[in-house]
Amino acid sequence: MNAKTLIASALFVSFAGAGSAFAQEATQDFQPASMLSSKSRAEVQAELQQAQRAGTLEARNYAEASTAPVATSTLTRAQVVAEAREAARLGATEANEAEVRVATPAQQQLIRAAGIRALDRSLAQAAN
Repeated sequence: MNAKTLIASALFVSFAGAGSAFAQEATQDFQPASMLSSKSRAEVQAELQQAQRAGTLEARNYAEASTAPVATSTLTRAQVVAEAREAARLGATEANEAEVRVATPAQQQLIRAAGIRALDRSLAQAAN
């Protein structure tokens, strides 16, 4: 009986300690003095606008906080649609949790060729 009580109390203490370790709030309490600003938000925004008007700063879209980078594609919409249709035709897009389908090199060439054909068609239509 004594061993069971000892094991049960040891498990309780270990789980309680693990739970409290994860219960800490995720805040940034430490800010070095070099990171503190003496300017208000309005002053910083006014300086930014003044620099943009003076031409000393590029006029870009400055957001409040940076977001994840936006991926840019070099493919046209027609190419993406054609490549997606070709991949679906080849069965390279079908997958489930147990099986990850990857296009073979031959299939990749066919998919890329479909995109190039779509680009050629759209360029030909634009030329007419």
